[in-house]
Amino acid sequence: MRAPILKAVSAPPRLFWAPFLPAAANMAMQMPFMFIGMGLWKLNPIFFIPSILLVHLFLIIYGAKEPHLSKMMASYGPMAKPSLNIYKEKGNKLAP
Repeated sequence: MRAPILKAVSAPPRLFWAPFLPAAANMAMQMPFMFIGMGLWKLNPIFFIPSILLVHLFLIIYGAKEPHLSKMMASYGPMAKPSLNIYKEKGNKLAP
């Protein structure tokens, strides 16, 4: 009964061997540039494949060192804004 929970924690989802969320963000960023280049300047989409593959290769390498990169990106959103300190000190304190 505990096997699915352990598998989900130890093996996060991947998209072509890269962590899912960064790989999806890579495609979401690169595809509009490719379609804009195709529409405005009549560029061949083959010119965009090296940059897509290079970034994906970087994500595969970085994802091998840090497999939970998707969860780190998802949890960054709520923690991105600095907290308000009660006392004037250097740095952010989550509790006084």
